Parts: sequence; structure tokens; C-alpha cells
Amino acid sequence: MVGKDLDSEVLRDRVVAAIGVFDGLHLGHRALISEAKRMSDEIGSPVLLMTFHPHPRVLTGDPEGHERLLTPPDEKMRLAEDYGASYFLSMDFTRELAATSPEDFVRDYLVRGVNVAHVVCGFNFKFGYRGKGTPTDLQRWGAEQGFGVTVVPPFEIRGETVSSTRIRSALKAGHVGEAALLLGRPYCLYGQVERGDGRGRRIGIATSNISVPPDKLLPGNGVYAAYARFLRAGEIISLPSVVNIGTRPTFGGEGVRVECHIPGFQGVLYGLPMQVFLLEKIRDEFLFPDASSLGEQVLADIEFLRSGMGPDGAWRKAGSFTLPGGYDRMLQANLP
Repeated sequence: MVGKDLDSEVLRDRVVAAIGVFDGLHLGHRALISEAKRMSDEIGSPVLLMTFHPHPRVLTGDPEGHERLLTPPDEKMRLAEDYGASYFLSMDFTRELAATSPEDFVRDYLVRGVNVAHVVCGFNFKFGYRGKGTPTDLQRWGAEQGFGVTVVPPFEIRGETVSSTRIRSALKAGHVGEAALLLGRPYCLYGQVERGDGRGRRIGIATSNISVPPDKLLPGNGVYAAYARFLRAGEIISLPSVVNIGTRPTFGGEGVRVECHIPGFQGVLYGLPMQVFLLEKIRDEFLFPDASSLGEQVLADIEFLRSGMGPDGAWRKAGSFTLPGGYDRMLQANLP
């Protein structure tokens, strides 16, 4: 895997380019990469996942919250490797790139830039100035310039196309189970554990405050059933947990925090990287009359989950999901 610039070793080979924004690397994206891998095996060229950062919407004047991503570049790169890409190229989406004509994009970036043998794109892929380039254009220019093009049709679940927009809407509404269905894995938040104000510990419910990167999309405020993962003595530990995303109104908090309570856990996690995989929403974030009332509610949340009586039985099912190895590598790469 490589980053923004392809090295000379890659340029010696023609590549099968899976191209798109790929925010989330959801099941539709994985179907596209699988098609690229199939073509790779057929013609003997490695798969290059070619993507863009920041999200093009941020520069085109219609961001709609896309400053925050489902999968920031580092997460996307590590998942791409698990899903079949041999190389990863994250192109800086600049005003210059946005102003490039579709035909110049094909010539300068696909043919000369990455020596493409075949391109795989989604049915709704657009490129070049004002998104004027279409998959049909790409097929025409490919025939002229010596590369093939495969256009992947919509990937549907429950009769609707799987899309990053659909996943974003589910997360904002707190429907993390729906998001997990579309992603093919639970949604992950991650970051270093920082010291908080210690209020949770004082009421007997210690929490880990996770400094989630500012470009990572946060689900809607609320309390969630989750699995927390962290390194201890070189081993990845995974434990059921309760995660609060919100402003802590009982304590007059400001700004949204991500706080994780691991029932029964004893130990110090400050400074360590932690991941939380969100399974289902338990309840909204409430304003309680005092800290004691809040503590009683958290204990009730824990007991409710342990009984397996959540809307989707998340606590019972929590150990059954599998994760791409990229999440292990993310933890290991962030060792202090």
C-alpha cells in the first residue's frame, strides 16, 4: 500500500483502477472493489484504489456536513487493503483538480498518471469540471486510449441503493444497527483516551474520554451499546461497553464528547488508542436532576443490555461480528 504518491515500482505495472470517493467503504463499494479484483485476476494487473480527499462536496460549495467523513483517509486506506486493493492513492481534491476537464482528467491522471489498464467505477460516478464526465464518456475515451471500463450497477439492500448518504442519515438519527447493515460491519469511532473531569469516577462509573479525530462523523447524541477495543500488553482486548455521545447536560457540558464506560473493567487507559464499535442505540441523552440520578440510569442501561432485551438483542449478538484486519493495524500503529 502507498499513500498520495505512487512510487516507480507501481508505475512499471499497468493497474486496474477502482475509482470513486469511497466514503465508508460500504457494501456497495466492496462490490465495486470485488469486480476490480476479478478483473485484476483476469488480466494480471494489480488493483489500485483511487480516491479523493477532502470530499469533493467540500470544495464545490455544497458540503452538507461532508467535512466529517465516515472513513477518513487512514481508515479508508487500511480497509481498502482488506477488501482487495494492492495500492491506494488518495488524490488531493484541489480547486485545480476540480477545474480539470473530464477529457484532461482521463489523459493526465488515468493514462499518464497511473498507467491504467482497466477502470472500474460506479453507475453514478462523475468526474472533471462540474462533474460533467460520466461513465459513458469514460467508456468512449477508454476505447480510444487503450483501457477497458466496467460500470458497476447499484447495490441494493431492502430495495434501496446502499450509499454513503443513506448511512450518514442513519447515523445522524442514531440508527447504528441500520448503518452496520449497510457498511457490513459496526460503525467505528476511535482516538486516544484523554483525561476527563473525573465526574464519572466520583459516582462509581468511570469513563474513558475518546478524542475522536475532527474529520470523523459522529452519530447523533445518545447512549449506545458498543464494544470497546484497546491494546494491553501487546494484546487486543475487546469488551462490551456503554458509550455516551453528547454534551453531558447534567453537568452543564459544552461541546460533544465521546465517553466510554466498560462495566467491571479495572485499569488505566489514559494515552492509549481505543476503538468503539457501535451496535445499537439504548436511549437519548437526558438532563438528570443530579449526578446520583444519572448514575442510577447508567446502571439500569448496563443491566438492560446484559439481559439481551435491547431492540435488536445487541448484547447477545455483540461477539458475533467480524472486523477487517485494518482495525487491528490501526490500533497497533498508534502504540505510544
